[in-house]
Amino acid sequence: MSITRALFALMCIGGLLMSSPSWAREAPGCDVPTVARVLEKRLAIAVASPGVVCKIHPENKQWAIVALFHYLKMEDGTEVGDQKGLAVAVVDTRRAIIKQLYQETVELNPGIRITDTSLSIDTARYDLAPDVRAFGVRMDIGHSPKCADGGTSRYLTLLVPDGLGLRPVLKRQPLRVWTVAKWNLTDNIDACSIDTVTEADLILTLGPSSSHGWRDLNVTARIQSRGPGQQDNGQRPSRKKTVTTLHYDGERYPGNLGPMTSKLLRP
Repeated sequence: MSITRALFALMCIGGLLMSSPSWAREAPGCDVPTVARVLEKRLAIAVASPGVVCKIHPENKQWAIVALFHYLKMEDGTEVGDQKGLAVAVVDTRRAIIKQLYQETVELNPGIRITDTSLSIDTARYDLAPDVRAFGVRMDIGHSPKCADGGTSRYLTLLVPDGLGLRPVLKRQPLRVWTVAKWNLTDNIDACSIDTVTEADLILTLGPSSSHGWRDLNVTARIQSRGPGQQDNGQRPSRKKTVTTLHYDGERYPGNLGPMTSKLLRP
């Protein structure tokens, strides 16, 4: 096959995957019913397929990476209303066993909204150290309530194998941040009309240097301010780019860039 035809085929496949539901988009070659049954048995929960994301492990085709949100229950069996559980596992699909498992609790509030399409699995080459390759879980769960001054979303967690568990070395790093730079003051105080908003899209890449034997992470923030006044005057949004480096401290990459980025977004 020629390079041109190969590229065209990849583009077509990519278009089909992007148009599919989240759980189907993550599942080519991944046995979703099998991993769902394994998780149900281990976690004693009911797993609904549309809420499961699943991807073949990049280093072993017999393994699958699976992630899902699930309901938590109290001792009397009633569901916990203000929390949900997140489970991420590496499953040996041939033997139907969980090799590694990570769990955490997500607090629900007006700034968090979870749907069946909130999760995705990132298997890019996060080669953080010799013989250490992380994979990512992306959570698009951030939601800005009415009249909020800003918000974050598109959270990325990087996990590495740690015995029978998975250890988060970067936890819920927001890759989308926005803040209101200027409100449109009107007589109606309930209108909450925004004049100018400043947004940042963040990209994480491996840096050339290392700390404690692990590669540094470069976080590039592409920041732009836009508002109706600029559009009316034919002005382009103002843009700038910043790069921040995260250093491994021996256990994790400390510091959540949410507060830092919010500071950068100030006019």
